[in-house]
Amino acid sequence: MQGKGRTAKFVSILLCCVLVLALAGCGKTADSGNKPANTPATSADNGQGAGAETTTDESGREMIGNMYVTGLPIVKEPVQYYAMGLQMNNTRPGNLDETELFKKIMEETNVYIEWDLIPQASWTETKNLKIASGEYPDFFYGPKSLSQDEVQKLGADGILIDLEPLLDKYAPNIKKIREEYPLYDGFIRSMDGKIYQLASFTDEGFDSHISSIINKEWLDNLGLEIPTTTDELYTVLKAFKEKDPNRNGKQDEIPMSFLYQEGNDLNREVKRDFRPIYYAFGVVDTPFYIWINDNDEVVFTATTEEWKQATAYMAKLYQEGLIDPEVFTMDRTLLTNKLRSQKNVGVYFDYRKDLSMLLEEDQGKYTFMPALKSPSGKQIWARAQSFSEGAFGITKNAKNPEVLIRFIDYCNSEENSVQMAFGMFKPEGWNQSEALVPSSAEPGKYEVNSDLRPADVDPTEWPMSAPIAQGCTLLTRETMEKYVAEKASSVAKSEACAVYRPYLSKWPYNYAFKFSPEELEELTLLQTDIVQYVIQTHSRWITQGGIENEWDAYVAHLKNLGLDRYVELYRAAFERVEKNKPKSESRPAKGTAF
Repeated sequence: MQGKGRTAKFVSILLCCVLVLALAGCGKTADSGNKPANTPATSADNGQGAGAETTTDESGREMIGNMYVTGLPIVKEPVQYYAMGLQMNNTRPGNLDETELFKKIMEETNVYIEWDLIPQASWTETKNLKIASGEYPDFFYGPKSLSQDEVQKLGADGILIDLEPLLDKYAPNIKKIREEYPLYDGFIRSMDGKIYQLASFTDEGFDSHISSIINKEWLDNLGLEIPTTTDELYTVLKAFKEKDPNRNGKQDEIPMSFLYQEGNDLNREVKRDFRPIYYAFGVVDTPFYIWINDNDEVVFTATTEEWKQATAYMAKLYQEGLIDPEVFTMDRTLLTNKLRSQKNVGVYFDYRKDLSMLLEEDQGKYTFMPALKSPSGKQIWARAQSFSEGAFGITKNAKNPEVLIRFIDYCNSEENSVQMAFGMFKPEGWNQSEALVPSSAEPGKYEVNSDLRPADVDPTEWPMSAPIAQGCTLLTRETMEKYVAEKASSVAKSEACAVYRPYLSKWPYNYAFKFSPEELEELTLLQTDIVQYVIQTHSRWITQGGIENEWDAYVAHLKNLGLDRYVELYRAAFERVEKNKPKSESRPAKGTAF
């Protein structure tokens, strides 16, 4: 009897210990200003895991541990997680709890996030240090926070968890989108068949990312036409430099400016760099120098004759003072300042012309340049697909990831996804921040109130009521048409896409290649050396010349760095993806969004 008593006592103690562990914190427990005053320093673990039992609370709602299976709030007792990601736009809030929408969502769900969004310039280094140290966040958040390659590797290494079982069970909004957009489901699915990430997208039918923009007022002042060839562009840039097109009596004009590298991510969107010049010579150059041409061939761009001719042309422009000497070091903020304050740029490249880097008062002074032709007569433009990878991925450090799945699914309900993209719903006449207000043109719908910004307030200083372009937003065309009247920025981008649509490449420049863990490891080693060598040589050729004399040695050195194997890995990845696609998904038709 005494032995049985000791056994019973031990079992009771053990059960108490288990109960204490079940009530331990969920997610990161650092004290943060994101929590309400009554949120405990250690958030409640919702107890969900293998063998967790379904219960009901006093109101009859179904629960698993601390988490409600459906409805709001998501958890009974407040919980907190730590999110880390890329800050896509430095004019937007860095901490998303500063936005009115996320304050509302966190209060409604009882799920509080410690946001840690890192500026683009330091994101890659910060991310790599975190991964190397093993100090992963509970989840990565924001478009382009992780590249396709990183998703594949982190998933294979067990750092990112497979989301699909959780999505099927707890994410009805996202599940519906995956069913309606099979290309999206294919994009987020890794080579091993699992889903380690969610990608962002807004289906507005945009099929190219970059535009060539020229100062029409300067052309008119000099009696010049919009250039249509590379030779004509050279003549125009020469006149911009020498003939005082701004009529101020000074030689202070910058004929052409751009960002040589907008961020270090090889999977970055090409929006404001020099690559339209390369399109004119017949090659869709990319940050990692891989292109699928219209013959379905995987090509290394930086050893083609077309790339060589384009680089020689760029060197000619630079050495004659027709390219801004600061292109190799400046960021978007400095380029924007030159366009808005100094107003001394003749040609530049951007995502769209209106409602971007130009002041509204100057938008009419600029116009689009078409897809230029080189002396060979080639004319092409880079097609883009609209998925931004790596927007949401949960790491193995996150306790009770089901809570995060329910949280991100709620963020992507119809009404929330619209507000994530464009701002919160506000009443008519609202002019305190960027938001969605009732549309006078289309009753029953909303429009962005950008035009109502006070004249003396700069756009970068106008508060945002939503994260806008910094979230994991999945916005379908059906939802857009249901809630949003055609907005000015979409009209502006549609106009840009229309200019280049006749010349789009067959395959998107940002094609989603998928590699095995072994291939990724090999590719990473090759890519680092190859890409860095090309960048260093390319920038030197532009500034100092020498491409003709050094070309053969340059190609030979790339071969020594493993170029053939580098291309072979991409070719195998392309063929594998296309072979496994349903016929309806293969080979995108021109003019489609995805």
